[in-house]
Amino acid sequence: MPTPSIEVRMNNTRHIRTLFLLALTTAFLAACASMMGSKTITYSEADITRMLEAHTPFQKRLLEVLDVRVNRPSVHLLPESNRLSTDLEVTTTERVSGKSYSGRISVDYALRYDDASQAIRLTQVKVNKLQLDNLPSPEKSGLNRLGALIAEQFLNDAALYRFKPTDLKNAEGYGYKPGAVTVTSRGVEVTLAPIGR
Repeated sequence: MPTPSIEVRMNNTRHIRTLFLLALTTAFLAACASMMGSKTITYSEADITRMLEAHTPFQKRLLEVLDVRVNRPSVHLLPESNRLSTDLEVTTTERVSGKSYSGRISVDYALRYDDASQAIRLTQVKVNKLQLDNLPSPEKSGLNRLGALIAEQFLNDAALYRFKPTDLKNAEGYGYKPGAVTVTSRGVEVTLAPIGR
């Protein structure tokens, strides 16, 4: 059987992402429509991973000398601290020498709902570890600075998921809007708060 073309693979990826976003919307509206019980939407680790994957790869030139690519997130819940941890692949390429190094970065962060942009955003991003394989020893002293730049330029305040205006309008019709975002052992819970309270 012939291997699918790149175009077909890309179309399949878009289709999967579309179905996933549709499922998120359905869950949001179902929570609004349920007038009994808790008004929360719960997203699993896998859901959050797919939300991040929808934005990857993150690519940016740092300090005009280094091209950085961040990809393949793996998310874990940290309910005891109301945060999440994420490991990501990192590739750096020096513009002058052309040398590339690959490795991983481990971060943890909280989430918040930003009413102005109608999005769930990463906040308080902290780098726990950055490792680049085969990096010469003299250059390892700059890893902490590089990790801080990746957290600041790629992740901190990044929009994890942006609600559609039609979703929020429907929620408002039931008298609710997104509020607090909490990490629990069940997943990431978005509380639907009564409007005006």
